[in-house]
Amino acid sequence: MRILYFHQHFTTPDGSGGTRSYEFARALIARGHRVTMVCGRNTSGTLDLPWDPTRHWFRGPVEGIDVIALPLTYSNRDSLTRRAGVFLRFAWRSIGIALRHDYDLLFATSTPLTAAIPGIAMKLAGRGKPFVFEVRDLWPELPRALGMKNPVLLGGMSALEWLAYRCADACIGLSPGIVDGIKKRAPRERRVNLVPNGCDLELFTPTKRGPLGLPGLQPGDFVAGFTGAHGIANGLDAVLNVAEELKRRGRKDVKLVLIGDGKCKDALVARAQREGLDNCLFFPPVKKTEIARITASFDCGL
Repeated sequence: MRILYFHQHFTTPDGSGGTRSYEFARALIARGHRVTMVCGRNTSGTLDLPWDPTRHWFRGPVEGIDVIALPLTYSNRDSLTRRAGVFLRFAWRSIGIALRHDYDLLFATSTPLTAAIPGIAMKLAGRGKPFVFEVRDLWPELPRALGMKNPVLLGGMSALEWLAYRCADACIGLSPGIVDGIKKRAPRERRVNLVPNGCDLELFTPTKRGPLGLPGLQPGDFVAGFTGAHGIANGLDAVLNVAEELKRRGRKDVKLVLIGDGKCKDALVARAQREGLDNCLFFPPVKKTEIARITASFDCGL
């Protein structure tokens, strides 16, 4: 079967982002399917693909996956307006691919919610291909929980979500709560499956603690580590609150390590410096292939 797979933030283990779509695609290929992945030019990835000047995209094979990377860069540090613009431009170009490309099944994964647009367009245009929509966050519940109050934006997200669930032939949710959220708005007969995130146990194999490998850590320290985006949704100010309390108690043996990047990182670093939280250490993103060695030095994860 030929699968057209849309994921704007696709990356491989050589990048610092999540690799769920990469793992899905590799598993599908191992079962005899052919996968074309449509993604953006993600700033956290390391895809080195040749430029096609006639199509205005990067395209090439990545471990058996036919990857089309549109020249649209995205960063969690960008403003809401810029990110929304990139999402809409990606969706617009993806519509053309969904309507003209030759495939047997269309698979789209959020975030963002606009990832569903090529599947919706394909269905409304009458192509009749099966459409599977994977939901990684509920919209507009997520932006509403983060404080968004614009009724026009929230209403538009709600309408797009409603349409996506009705155009999709099946949906996938990453957690029981997301599955319940889909079922509340999807047609009763819509098939909704739970496929939670997993862990690559070949890479993240439990081992004895090795060298700490990060500056600022001592052999006797208790290390609590966070790896991932430093965005609004991650709530990392709570970690700095813990660092403040630990310092008040005189617990110099506990270190809080944050690895990654995002819109809130500069403000978090500035707060730590302003409040003298030297027990809170920040580091840049690390490739997934290298992060296991670092996390082996953690006593617990955040």
